[in-house]
Order: sequence, then structure tokens, then C-alpha cells
Amino acid sequence: MANLTLRLPLELKDKVKEALLELGFSERYVPNTFWSLTDGKTYLNLYTSGVLLFQGEGAKEVFGLVSSMIGMPKGVMVGCDEAGKGEVFGPLVLCCSVIKPEYYTRVLSVSPTDSKRLEDKKLLKKAELLEGFVEHYCRVVEPLELNILYEEIKNYNRLLDRFYRELLEALFEKYPDAEFYIDAYSHTNPFGSKVVFKTKGEENLAVAVSSILARAKYLKWLYEKNLPKGSDLSLARKVPKERAKELLKVFFLEG
Repeated sequence: MANLTLRLPLELKDKVKEALLELGFSERYVPNTFWSLTDGKTYLNLYTSGVLLFQGEGAKEVFGLVSSMIGMPKGVMVGCDEAGKGEVFGPLVLCCSVIKPEYYTRVLSVSPTDSKRLEDKKLLKKAELLEGFVEHYCRVVEPLELNILYEEIKNYNRLLDRFYRELLEALFEKYPDAEFYIDAYSHTNPFGSKVVFKTKGEENLAVAVSSILARAKYLKWLYEKNLPKGSDLSLARKVPKERAKELLKVFFLEG
């Protein structure tokens, strides 16, 4: 029995549901879904993450049908997100992903979603798939560099502004007509009208891809150094002073 997944743009969830109901599917209740449908052989669950799961005998055929309903965007979409921002160990990683129309459906088939919803093993697998064909640009800010810059600026969000501008500058020039999205990390948009800056930005496909790619790079850095995830400050304080600035965000320990 085939199991397939697809990231369904949420603005299409009602359209797809209505089309499937017209084809003879009926509704059923499954928790944590927008809707769940079946025709007795094939079962579809659209989860609140935007991932549509296909199961059963006709899964492959219905997958193809739904894919054809999605269509293709007219232009390039660029989305950015970061990882490691609130975790005491490890770097800050920022990524921007470029989704071109010809790769749109292929990206959807990987079912990218907010990295916080994914187990590490599944996330790393998705990242490997996406890295193979999605144009992306990442900035890994090592703890030592981040600590030095924070001592100068004393404002984490302004550092994020600075790092994102470094990534965006070349992308604005390369893709002047693209739509740009960043998952908001402050109340005001520091990038002006050129960038859509909003919370829950990972609902945008390109932002979701960047969320996965950034998290994967962050996790790999931790694995290489044999360091834990999370923000256990008591554990962080046990790191020898001479190594602390190279391994963790020491400004988290202030105060």
C-alpha cells in the first residue's frame, strides 16, 4: 500500500477538497487535520502543517490528480529563515531558498514544513533531498563571531537584520522581480516593502525550505562538536571559559 505526501498550498485546500468530493470522496474525522477524505480505497489527510498524506490502493493516481490542480507560480519566490537563534549552544544559521516555477511541484513533493514539526532524522533526509535541486544561500555565524559582534551591537535582532541583508543583497540583484519572504523575528519590518516580513512565515513554501536547510546545518554543527540541543543554561555554564566563546552564545548567560 503506497504512502505519499505533498505540501499543499493552504490557499488551495478548499478547492482541492471540493474537487475530490465531486469525484465521489466523502469526509471522515481525523484529529489535527483540516480535512480527511476517502473513496473507500484511497485515504487523504490534510494536516494543519500543510502536508497532504495519500494512502491506499489509488494513492499514486490521486497524488497525480491533486498535483495537477496545484499549477505553477508565474515567478520566482525567495524565502528566508534561521536556526539556532534561541539555543545557547552552536551557531546562528540563516538560509535563503530560491523556488523557481519549474521546481515548484518537485519541492512540494518533498513536503517541506516548519522544521520545528520534524524529527531530526526526517528533517536531515528532507534537507538532503532539497539541497540536491533547490538554489539556496546560507550564512553560518560561528559562536565566536556572533559573541564578538554582540559585544559591539548588544541587540540580537539588529544582528539578524545585518546577516539577512548580506544574503538578500545579491538576491535582490539576481532576482529583481522575485517575491521575497522572511519569517518575522521582530515587530517591525527592517527590509521595507520589498520583503514580506510576517510571523508564521514558514507557511510560505520557500521559507519552509529555508527552515529545514538552516536547521540541518545547525544540527550537523552540533553533531560534529558533540554538543546538545536546547537552552540548558546550567549545562552551558559548565563549559570551560576558554572554550565557551567558541561553542556557545555567551550573551545568553549574562545577567
